[in-house]
Amino acid sequence: MPLIAHLSKENLFRTVKQQGRLAWNARPQDAARQITALDRDEKAVYVIVEEAHDRGIWVKEIKKKATGVAQQTVQKAVNKMEKANLIKSVKSVRHPTQKTYMLSHLVPSEDVIGNSFFDAGDLDESFRDELLNLIVFHVRQTSWGDRDKDAKKGKRKEKQAVISVEDDGDAAGKKRKRTADIEDAGNLKRRSVKLDPEAFSQTIYRAGTHTYPTAEEIHNFLVTSNAIKPTKAASLTVHEIQGCIDVLCWDEKLEKIMNGEGTWGYRTVRGVTFKPPGANYDDYEEVVGTGLTQAPCGRCPVLDLCHEGGPVNPQDCIYFEQWLRPG
Repeated sequence: MPLIAHLSKENLFRTVKQQGRLAWNARPQDAARQITALDRDEKAVYVIVEEAHDRGIWVKEIKKKATGVAQQTVQKAVNKMEKANLIKSVKSVRHPTQKTYMLSHLVPSEDVIGNSFFDAGDLDESFRDELLNLIVFHVRQTSWGDRDKDAKKGKRKEKQAVISVEDDGDAAGKKRKRTADIEDAGNLKRRSVKLDPEAFSQTIYRAGTHTYPTAEEIHNFLVTSNAIKPTKAASLTVHEIQGCIDVLCWDEKLEKIMNGEGTWGYRTVRGVTFKPPGANYDDYEEVVGTGLTQAPCGRCPVLDLCHEGGPVNPQDCIYFEQWLRPG
């Protein structure tokens, strides 16, 4: 105890309470020397900032806790210690207009400065969206069988189907375009979308014969790829990637699959494709569609709530008028 008392007097130890018992935390030697030069009020302010640890604290909160210290003195003490590099101010993602103070040698918690998806306190939406794209791209490469790779051949055959051979004697062997029908109306804007052969050519691996990528493997792919800046790749964690995977699962882009060795892997939902940078997953002009999805009801998110006389009803639906309007 005499040794602990001596180190506490020299400001090398800080006394704290843990579960009702006394405990001590060590301070950096440089900080201990600077604390010795502080007066009573300044030291009281320093202790309050120190107790906030990596969460930080506002000046307003310091003034509330520093009872017996004038408010002007608190602000002067904060400015003095910040210049002496005892404390530092950081920008909080939750309260960007308020300065948050903590000890200089501490790393702010994720609650304060955010994670890899924040840049200078602001949410980097482009990085987040591109990361989701890359995850879908990588997982899709390992999700389906070989028939998925031959989907382009199906597209070539589909193009050849619009040409036929006349079967009368005078024009034997000559090719002509098929007879025009209602689908060839040139002046009408096409509202439907082309069926993607890839959505029908994806074959599932037999159970126990394939290992789907885990969150750790997806993280390793992302941080070693050239698609992400080195500074972002260095800060990206498996926990953050798992959060992105969970979002994609909730959005029904990925699904969870149990691998043979007992680990959870992920594969894309059938028909989900990788979108180019900047594309929107909810762009209905690009997704696979049918006759039903051309009608407003086929893609209405509140279809289950729609009924005659209700707050959502077919009589007042403005989308039918837009859908039926020519051109």
